[in-house]
Amino acid sequence: MEKMYFSVANSPVMAAFCGLAILVVLVQAAIFFRTAWKRALELGFEKRDLMKVVKSSALFSVVPSLPIIISYMILMPVLGKFFAWLRLSVIGSASYETLAANMAVTSLGFESLGSADFSPDVFGSLMWVVTLGVFLSSMSAMLLKKYDKKMQSLEKSAGGFGNVIPNIMFLGMMATLSAPYLIDVGNIPSMAAIVVSAASMIAMNAVGKKHKALNEFSFSLSMIAGMAAACVATALMR
Repeated sequence: MEKMYFSVANSPVMAAFCGLAILVVLVQAAIFFRTAWKRALELGFEKRDLMKVVKSSALFSVVPSLPIIISYMILMPVLGKFFAWLRLSVIGSASYETLAANMAVTSLGFESLGSADFSPDVFGSLMWVVTLGVFLSSMSAMLLKKYDKKMQSLEKSAGGFGNVIPNIMFLGMMATLSAPYLIDVGNIPSMAAIVVSAASMIAMNAVGKKHKALNEFSFSLSMIAGMAAACVATALMR
């Protein structure tokens, strides 16, 4: 049975509101592009050189943007066509959106995102959680100035080790988020995705040393390979 909240999530009203927010971002991008183009001409750049930059940037943005499309396909059955479109077009990522949305629905008594027929009220709460979560994290950039200064001081005083402290913290966060999936050895599709995507990333990095252009596509192709492996594993289990 189709989820109850889809009557809201895929409604024309939702499409209008999400489309309006995305339109604002597109207008901003157009203004920035026009300003940058005008300034480049003032600095003496030729139009043909600028067009080469535009064409090459557009070309090399196609494959790296594939994870966004894949993420949209993953979130669409849960968040609806338009809200998932808004989240991944303006700000957000599949990992954050899924994590925050799952926390919202489990706190309301449901088992998980994909196991319940939510009401529109629950979907509304879900929308507020994922939106406010990003808003508060953005505010932290202004509220944690002292923390940022302390980290900069630590990096300078700790020498070479200080330079890797932010990377260690980031890897620790990613390890915390990934641990539930890494230890769930009984989930064959998940294990297949992890192993194949990791092997693909290693292979792509090795090939990228000889062919530098492939470095831009390694993450996207590894992600696709992992998802394909999960699909194959799921099909074989049936």
